[in-house]
Amino acid sequence: MSFDRIVISCCSQFKSGRSVPAIYHLLKGKKSIQTVQDAHIYKLDNFYGVYRSLRKYNFDERIDKLLAEGLIYLDDDSSAIPTPLGNDWLQKNSSNIPLHYFNGMKYTGSATLFFERLVLLVQTITNSGNNNLNFIPVVDKPMVTNWVKKQYYVIKQNQFNFLHQLYDELYSLLNCFHEQEAGMFVDSLTGFKHYGMSSYQLAANYNLKLIDIPLALTGIIHYMLFMIEQNSSEYPLLLSIKDDLPKASQTSKSATKTKELLNRLYTPDEIAVIRNLKLNTIYDHLVEIALYDKQFPLEKYINKQAQQDILNAVGKLKSYKLKEIKQEISKEISYFQIRLVLAVENIT
Repeated sequence: MSFDRIVISCCSQFKSGRSVPAIYHLLKGKKSIQTVQDAHIYKLDNFYGVYRSLRKYNFDERIDKLLAEGLIYLDDDSSAIPTPLGNDWLQKNSSNIPLHYFNGMKYTGSATLFFERLVLLVQTITNSGNNNLNFIPVVDKPMVTNWVKKQYYVIKQNQFNFLHQLYDELYSLLNCFHEQEAGMFVDSLTGFKHYGMSSYQLAANYNLKLIDIPLALTGIIHYMLFMIEQNSSEYPLLLSIKDDLPKASQTSKSATKTKELLNRLYTPDEIAVIRNLKLNTIYDHLVEIALYDKQFPLEKYINKQAQQDILNAVGKLKSYKLKEIKQEISKEISYFQIRLVLAVENIT
């Protein structure tokens, strides 16, 4: 149910502005400027990267199912648009995980790592407390195992109290969720002589579609992170697991390098030469930078009148399609300038 609701919601936001693959790239969290800008412009930031494990054939199967059920239809540009039946379905059918739980743009880089740390830490302490240090770890990633080892050496002399405090914090936090949501999360944890349920087992146990399980857990974890941030004094141990996460840069590494050169007053053309990149690549970086920089000097790249012409075209067309906007404005205004205006206007 969650997956279908998110897909139809994306279709509703995109309207005829983007084709079906754009939804797939959004849910996967594709690190392209087009997908990131789509998330911002169409107000779909919360769904960005919420289903990184999604397989294309599973996505296509669900799209075909929604088409067959008459909930969406494809227009001439291969954009998926909700039918009246689809809009009615959205109103009448609730999701097993509330959509406001998701905050993909903020948590897509940290949610999985937080969960893996927590799962392995719980497994390690519960097994150690029962004098079993030969268990098979459920997470086998150096980034996670090394972190847990460091934590274990700090707390091993007081692991009984640590485990009880962690239990109390999780119990308190999970009381903020519905019973099924809390149950799914707990059933995902691994302890002494007990392994967390797989996606298949969770789907069967909670009578949910298999495709909804990763989404459900992601939504729960996102909302947990939000609650921990909002009530940090109540969850000191969970906060320590969360706050030690690597801070992801909003812009890509390449765009960050371009921004450094811009700050040194190099022009886009000069940066393209210095970095041995195409000028269009530098333009992509500028659009990416503009999405997040509230002080971006837009007038340096396009005058006020041209900016207004672009915004007027968007208002008239009710569309963010670059080709359609381009046809409504002066030929002297470039696609790059259109994209830049859309990026800046999104955050003002």
